[in-house]
Amino acid sequence: MRSTIDYYNRIADSYYWTTVGIDMSKLRNAFAAYLPAESRVIDLGCGSGRDVMAFCDMGHDASGLDASKELVELAKERLEVKASVGDMVTWRASEPYDGIWCCASLIHLNEEEKKRFFGNLQYNLKPGGVIYISVKEGIETGTDEEGVYTSNCTADELKSFLDGAGCEILETVVTEDAMGRPGVKWLNVIAKKRG
Repeated sequence: MRSTIDYYNRIADSYYWTTVGIDMSKLRNAFAAYLPAESRVIDLGCGSGRDVMAFCDMGHDASGLDASKELVELAKERLEVKASVGDMVTWRASEPYDGIWCCASLIHLNEEEKKRFFGNLQYNLKPGGVIYISVKEGIETGTDEEGVYTSNCTADELKSFLDGAGCEILETVVTEDAMGRPGVKWLNVIAKKRG
């Protein structure tokens, strides 16, 4: 995990400019349709802060959390959003959220870290709260030449994790890569915590 964080700290500026303009509005709107007005929403692995700003623009009380100190500083400085540095695996909210947005960040967690992340939903997501998760389809587990760790998570595995966390899947959609990489597809899931 450390080498992955170091990578994002190193490339923070270019990563910010590469991702801040990506149009995630269709998926954001699908997720937000399940939220009450003026919900408390957290973006775990917020990167540029793009989605935090969008949820604020919708009238929600949104903030972000990211393990990369450099990306958090850019999000706060350039988009003026609320964001803090933290590890989404060990993070526990002082008060559970109405919504958790988790776009392309679970792919950097290993099996044990995923179990901890989903286990902590008992503290982090309200009963009746909604979570959005996107993972790459079919990626190999391992560390690349840049030191970035990625792990596969199939639809069945994701369903199993969510079931264990007391969440019911509301929507599943497979999308093309938003950055235009050929052959890359994303599994997008919206789930609701039972309660």
